[in-house]
Amino acid sequence: MDDIQHTDVLVVGGGAAGVAAAVAAARNGSKVTLLERNAYLGGKATAAEVGTVCGLYAFSRSERSEYIVKGFAKEFADALQKGSGTTPLHNNEGLHYLPYDIEVFKNNCLQFLSENNVAVYLNTILEKVNINNNNIESVSIKTSEQIIQCSVKSVVDCSGDAAISRAADLEIISSDHYQAAAQVFSLENVHEENEARLGMILMKALRYAIDEKKVPDFFDRVYIVQGSLKNNCVSLKLGIPVSVTYLNGNLEEINSSAHDFIKDLTGFLVKNVPAFKNAFIKSIAPEAGIRVGTRSMGKYILTEEDILSCRKFDNAIANGSWPIEEWEQHKRVKMRYFNYDDYYQVPATCLQSKTIQNLFMAGRNISATDAAIASARVMGTCLQTGCAAGFLAVANALGIGEQDVINSIQNHQL
Repeated sequence: MDDIQHTDVLVVGGGAAGVAAAVAAARNGSKVTLLERNAYLGGKATAAEVGTVCGLYAFSRSERSEYIVKGFAKEFADALQKGSGTTPLHNNEGLHYLPYDIEVFKNNCLQFLSENNVAVYLNTILEKVNINNNNIESVSIKTSEQIIQCSVKSVVDCSGDAAISRAADLEIISSDHYQAAAQVFSLENVHEENEARLGMILMKALRYAIDEKKVPDFFDRVYIVQGSLKNNCVSLKLGIPVSVTYLNGNLEEINSSAHDFIKDLTGFLVKNVPAFKNAFIKSIAPEAGIRVGTRSMGKYILTEEDILSCRKFDNAIANGSWPIEEWEQHKRVKMRYFNYDDYYQVPATCLQSKTIQNLFMAGRNISATDAAIASARVMGTCLQTGCAAGFLAVANALGIGEQDVINSIQNHQL
């Protein structure tokens, strides 16, 4: 474990943003260490089995899915598509997305990190952050065996819940009402080959049962994961009827409610819907999908107006093409769109800590309002902000001018 005692760039979180940040920093010559709390990589993409990558393609009515991203985000997506054997899908609203295989996503994360000599530590928890003169000097890391002190030059927080800022008691962006959580699970032996038709069958059966008071109202928050129906197996996503509060016991309550929902829903479908009469539960995602958590306070806070007006920035480091997607408790999803064939941008200042000079943020942890993160949290955007944060972290460690690195990001990533 000696090699974890110093690193140039420490990345916290091994999801899409964390992997992108680590690879970008390593490719620029830094010694990089990545910490992940789970026993595997991928973040919510694998732990919650999200199933599709959104935010990679232009918001357009075109039948063809056109990348809105370049650089590592496109490189990762191309590898994921090839390994999964999938192609981009789109809906009538002009949203394009890429279905993927969960195991391929895990393996791709590991392969990219391994090829770029990133030191990866799984089952690891951040214990303490030590700050001096507005710089993080070291962090305490808890492994299964011991607590280790690791000195750092730069830190990138891709934890999804502002782990560094909370540990250091820095200012954070929080909410009174977080987006509703979701649970994904898969059913085997489903007798329907057309996904759109199966979706209509499911929706009609649940709507009728709700109207007849045979099932609770929250049964209308059941969705098919797009592109998941294959070989008589389909993945379903449930809106969990428990509010996300982050109070003690809340995550356990969410998990328990999700499993009860799965049991009751599956029982109803088997008994009442012919397409599911022989179905059985194949698997349940290890974690509920917590869409939004606390965020670190940056030099700039991305806003709802920035997104809906498709604002562009001179210091842009990412292109955003996904609408504001809000999952409210007791309601179905609410989408707020901007103009077709347009996009907004995320400025570098959303990735830079307001007070700590060598702390950078990416993924679901960028500095953004509740409405703004409801768009910028999707994986296509997270891959971009992660890569940009990796560049910025290296530049900070080496004393490279900020504008020079932003210019480099724009030339290679946008």
